[in-house]
Amino acid sequence: MVKRSSQVSLLLVLALSWFSSVSASEKWGDLLQCQNVIDIAEWRGRTFLAFMQEAVKPTLDESATTGYEVVDGKKLVAALENVSDKVKRKALRAAGSEADLVKLGNSLRGKKATLYTLPGMIANVNSRFDRYTLSTYVGLASCGGAVIKLYDDNYAYNIHYGTGQNPKDDRTGRSFGAGPSRNPGDASDKDYLTDLETFTRGGDKTTGEFYKTLLLSLLNTDTSNYAKISEFGQTLLTDFLAVYTAEQDRNLMDGRITLHWDAALLEVTLLSAFHAGQKDLQLMFYDPNQDQTIFTNTVYNQAPGGEVRNKKRKASLIDYWQFSSSTNPEHKNRSGINLTKDQFRALAAAITAYEEENNPELLANIRAHLKGVRPSDNIFKDLSMFLINPRTPKRLGGPTSKELAESFTAFLMQVQKDADKITNQVRGEYPTSL
Repeated sequence: MVKRSSQVSLLLVLALSWFSSVSASEKWGDLLQCQNVIDIAEWRGRTFLAFMQEAVKPTLDESATTGYEVVDGKKLVAALENVSDKVKRKALRAAGSEADLVKLGNSLRGKKATLYTLPGMIANVNSRFDRYTLSTYVGLASCGGAVIKLYDDNYAYNIHYGTGQNPKDDRTGRSFGAGPSRNPGDASDKDYLTDLETFTRGGDKTTGEFYKTLLLSLLNTDTSNYAKISEFGQTLLTDFLAVYTAEQDRNLMDGRITLHWDAALLEVTLLSAFHAGQKDLQLMFYDPNQDQTIFTNTVYNQAPGGEVRNKKRKASLIDYWQFSSSTNPEHKNRSGINLTKDQFRALAAAITAYEEENNPELLANIRAHLKGVRPSDNIFKDLSMFLINPRTPKRLGGPTSKELAESFTAFLMQVQKDADKITNQVRGEYPTSL
């Protein structure tokens, strides 16, 4: 007969074993415990654009007009432990201390706020607060916007987006991605591109599933393949979808649907398959000193418009992000991936031309599904034209979405294999040195 103490020990061992074996989703989930979560799985079958139009933008607009209740000081401080280190540091720097956060939350708890009113409300509590940085953090901790569950442990928190009815609404909002490898974090373009390079060029075996799941998400709001991607890759995909949500919301603000910064983010992300296959990373780069586009592995560091750029360094995927070339003080610090569209689309056209000549069946398989899009010399842009298009059906059907996602992923994997051959061909057609 087993002694009672032994039975207790055995139960403890079994319990600990079970706890360590459960998925991260069962352990963590939505760390900020929001009540207004939109589960993307409930919208499966629509394109991501339709999902944005029918579910996400109305939620963001309601938050911008009706507002949300600010949480109390205790919850503001508790949220510090459930966001990324970067977000935590910024919040504490903006407030001064945890005690100041408590005072702020207790002063505003239960009050309705919007992105337009919250900075002033914060300043009324303490004029020394960094009201705009704190406004974003308070909005995040209060779940003030559209919170999207993309998959177990993968959430996008979209905070403080304007409706498009006010000046500069297209510059509002921040989106935070949370995944298995990181708490809710604000992924800037540079952060995202750095992680994308690490993932695609670092030997991760799940890059094919990453691209396929990304495409299924946009074609059919189908994220069911998330589990086949590494934890780092899942978090990266969540960052992509969080930022894509932001850019697509801004795209929709003026009532017109055109290729916008959402298309730039998509096309550069898919071009990473080409760079993953290169022995030496080279890309198209606009040299401001020569006023021409070159294909190079050496670039100048980024700098605001009009400032001298003469410090050279090795090219990286972050070079798809640049500052505006404007010298106007109001615009010189504006930055983004879309500012390099002439360069990345020139590269995409060169890749398309190579595969058209060497693997035409891959492009034919893709184009067979891009109904309503006139084929161009750039298959990457053609995909954007299909996905970001009011004429594309809101429901493509599971089989069609799967076939297109698989066909484009097969194309990307072939591009990765051919990367050095394509590189050599492009080097023969473009200037290559600064």
